[in-house]
Amino acid sequence: MRVSSVICGALVGIMVISVLVSFQVFAQTAGPSNPNANKTTAYNLLHNNQTNLSNIPPLIVKTDLPSYNQGDAVVITGHVRHLENQTAIALKIVSPLKNLVGIAQLLPASDGSFTTTFKVTGPLWKDAGNYTIITNYGRYTQANATFYYSGGNGQIIFSNVINDVYHLQAGGVTYDIPYIIKNGASVKSMDVYADKFMLEITIDAPSDGSLTLTLPRQLMDAKVPANLTQDQIMAGIKINPNELEDSNYIVTVSQKLIQFTETKNPSVRILSIPFHQGDTKIDIIGTMIVPEFGPSAALVLAIAIISIIAVSAKTGLRFMPKY
Repeated sequence: MRVSSVICGALVGIMVISVLVSFQVFAQTAGPSNPNANKTTAYNLLHNNQTNLSNIPPLIVKTDLPSYNQGDAVVITGHVRHLENQTAIALKIVSPLKNLVGIAQLLPASDGSFTTTFKVTGPLWKDAGNYTIITNYGRYTQANATFYYSGGNGQIIFSNVINDVYHLQAGGVTYDIPYIIKNGASVKSMDVYADKFMLEITIDAPSDGSLTLTLPRQLMDAKVPANLTQDQIMAGIKINPNELEDSNYIVTVSQKLIQFTETKNPSVRILSIPFHQGDTKIDIIGTMIVPEFGPSAALVLAIAIISIIAVSAKTGLRFMPKY
């Protein structure tokens, strides 16, 4: 009877542990004001430049880098706010002399995001200057982006571009992370560090390039902390992270802060991150991330505890000295 009671109590403990570890880790703390408020710190970088999803334009288009050389690949990302059934995005690239040098049609994903690449090489890509990407969605929605091209001799030169999906295991769940990495570089691994709210990406970069990846918000996100009063905290006010405003990620490459481009929607955030030859680590830091270990790890721990308790109850094994 005593053994049964002990085991029942341990099973309840399993359920509690499993529920607790299944939640996302969320950096929401109360405390004194930031002492470095007037300094350029990681805190400022993370919590400034806030973006409200409701203010996102109907159509967004961006490039992964501001400038390109002959043979490079231009990675174009964007987002459609309101999808129309089976409506494709019409995309064209115009040279500084107003010549059409590229054209494409593509369907956005179910969340409104889209990604495509153009190789800047061949006889159409000779003129140096600012090139314009013109995107149209439906009859009235248009968005443009520009980039600088250094010019070429008209020869066809191709650089290696990898367009793949990384299957990241975190919190007992597999997250599919589509990515594009250029100029012969490759992704070696992706790892979650829940205690740092960080995704670390290991790369091999034989030359300068960029990494464009699509991060599910369910995996990680960056939000502006809720401004709760002490009374609200004491009252146990619950915060829905999805209702908080977006904040910028902190992104470092080989431990150096870098500028990156981003497009986003309610489901994903697409980051284009430049890197240099010889770089090996890209760290993306937010305020929310799934735990490294999911409910299965807690179950293994709890089962081990049950076994110890059951054996001790049967054999009379004691863990504390008897006085």
